[in-house]
Amino acid sequence: MKNLLFVLLITSGSLYAQPSEEAIKATLLAEAKALKAHQPSEVRKHWLFDPKDTKHTIVSVNLPDGTYTSRTGADFASDDAFPPAMPLSVSNADFRIKSAGNFASANYQTTYTAPDGKAVKAHRIVLLEKTGNDWKITSISEHYYLPK
Repeated sequence: MKNLLFVLLITSGSLYAQPSEEAIKATLLAEAKALKAHQPSEVRKHWLFDPKDTKHTIVSVNLPDGTYTSRTGADFASDDAFPPAMPLSVSNADFRIKSAGNFASANYQTTYTAPDGKAVKAHRIVLLEKTGNDWKITSISEHYYLPK
């Protein structure tokens, strides 16, 4: 009987974890779709941030040319040019998602391909928080690199 209860406990934990991973991935892909379409208000729907915060970086990006850009909550809320339009195709792969309670992290690869076929890859590290039934992005760190 103890063994049966243990198996049921482990199985129920596994079943519970899967929907969280799928919901987190759905949030990330919806945000990516809005980024690609250059719809800043849609992008922001997938975020949880303080629009008055001028101290804490929520977006940190190391660009392919070696430069760096970042945004605070205030920057993100007031800059309608951010995120910039991307005339590229975008694909995301190799998701590694971990969650504990109302917090989660996701690591994954993004490939940006220009119309001429040149590609740049990025490694994204995303932190999320669950609010109600929805997962919201709280910060992103993105590091670009050229494919080998």
